[in-house]
Amino acid sequence: MRGIFLYLLLIVVTFLAGHPASAQYQGYIYAEVVLKNKQTYTGPLKWSGGQRLWSDVLSVTKSTNKDIFKYLDGSQIKRLPAEAGGKELNWKFTSLFEDKFPQRKNEILCRFGDIDFIHVTGADQAQIHFRNGSKVRAIPYRNEAAQLGKSIVVYVDGDSKTIQWNDISRVNFKTTPAVPALRRWAPLYGTVVTTSGPLTGFVQWNRYKYLVAHILNGVTTSRQPVSYAFAYIARIEKQQHHVLLQLRTGENMLLGESEDLGKACKGIVVTHPSYGRVLVEWKAFRSFTPQPPPSGGVSYDDYPVPDRLYASVQTTDNRRYEGPCVFDLDEDWNMELLDGNQDGLYYQIPFYYISRIRPFRQHYSQVTLKDNSTLLLGSANDVSEKNWGLIIWLPDKKYQYIPWSQVKEISFR
Repeated sequence: MRGIFLYLLLIVVTFLAGHPASAQYQGYIYAEVVLKNKQTYTGPLKWSGGQRLWSDVLSVTKSTNKDIFKYLDGSQIKRLPAEAGGKELNWKFTSLFEDKFPQRKNEILCRFGDIDFIHVTGADQAQIHFRNGSKVRAIPYRNEAAQLGKSIVVYVDGDSKTIQWNDISRVNFKTTPAVPALRRWAPLYGTVVTTSGPLTGFVQWNRYKYLVAHILNGVTTSRQPVSYAFAYIARIEKQQHHVLLQLRTGENMLLGESEDLGKACKGIVVTHPSYGRVLVEWKAFRSFTPQPPPSGGVSYDDYPVPDRLYASVQTTDNRRYEGPCVFDLDEDWNMELLDGNQDGLYYQIPFYYISRIRPFRQHYSQVTLKDNSTLLLGSANDVSEKNWGLIIWLPDKKYQYIPWSQVKEISFR
């Protein structure tokens, strides 16, 4: 094909040669996988849901959340909003003693960089140990069932080793070595312009293509298939029902919809230390300009040790409560993620990036980050009237439950 593959190889090699192995290549998950027969494999790892980066999210469900209800009385439990589309509940107080608590997803959202190790405890179950010594029993979350109970891949000495879940005892996460062997794994980085403004960070195109060597598949307006490595691409720009692809050679071409472009695209993920992780739906996408990644990167050692959430809550009747808290009767730690949607942009923000939350017009919240930027987020339980409220732990083993409808502002330490 006109020598294109040799040229692509030259482009990739040239791109990588200008980016020597450094901390930027320590952003890939690295682990020691211990099997039940005591055999071990150590190297870069691909998790079963396709996660390869420390900034990628593990999405599972806590095996139980019923203990939290002992801090609410029957009338408070009755007023908790049920999950949309969920089964109608029997709210009679006596039914609580029949183990019929309100049901809602009790999801753990955390980045792999926050995890110390994962201990396999069953066919699709695990105990997740975080870097602060806390742990939680986890089962698959129904929308992310592939993240527990499936095989994982470890890359050892240039070869890939697929390991079945039932053979694993533990996965011990370790600092990724900055060695030349990882140089070929140059990450995809750049600026994604959206309907809400630009986002700059590490990029996962179509949610799973994250290297400059990965291939973008397209179709010309005459229905001819084309494929280019991202290292060969200067810009991708949406133009009404088509996409303008600009190559580094200066050549431009107009493309139609394909698996990587248009409505079939599962979204573009952008991650950055200032705001966490954002999934950009195709409807909110405007353009992508690849750039060389910054000289420094976020390695496993750069992730802070998780701490308890600590909040000062001002209520609508101007009372103030301060202390360790449980947010949405679910999140306890500042490494857990707040979910929210802004016009086709789905944010997942670690609480330790968040300075303040103010509920806004029932369905939304104004979220202020520690860099003083502000987002208006909605839809998700965390930032709407679906939130189950907070428990603040007060001195002398006392506590205060605050329903979301009574929250005026939450400030995090």
